[in-house]
Amino acid sequence: MKKVISIFLMLSTTNCHAIHSYLKTVYIDNEKNVHIISAKGRDEKISKSGDAADATLSPDKRSAAWLVLNSWIAEGDTEPGASQLAIYRDGQLRHIQCAPFIRDYWFWMQGKQVAIDCGGRHFAGTQSLYVQSRLIINALDE
Repeated sequence: MKKVISIFLMLSTTNCHAIHSYLKTVYIDNEKNVHIISAKGRDEKISKSGDAADATLSPDKRSAAWLVLNSWIAEGDTEPGASQLAIYRDGQLRHIQCAPFIRDYWFWMQGKQVAIDCGGRHFAGTQSLYVQSRLIINALDE
């Protein structure tokens, strides 16, 4: 019986990270689509809409995020802004929306959380912190 339990424990602990997919890098191609390269070297095209910008890999190498550009250009701007952030983690793609613009975003807690700075171009805005698996947990007005 002890032998069966120890074999079971050994198999379950050696495979504890198998459900997580680690990423090597993320990049945007010439058509503005996002690609991820897995730890095993597989290149996978994640977006197909041609509106990606500012792709970033999280410090824990389990998440990639990028801005989804608007189809319109705001008055006074020379290129479109973004009001949507796409986040790819463990094979799932999720989106966070914030209007009028997402001015900046960054990973927090080694990639378990993502923060966004949302608001107008030249005015106060809101900074929001998201846990990747849940809803918004905190919002701070500037």
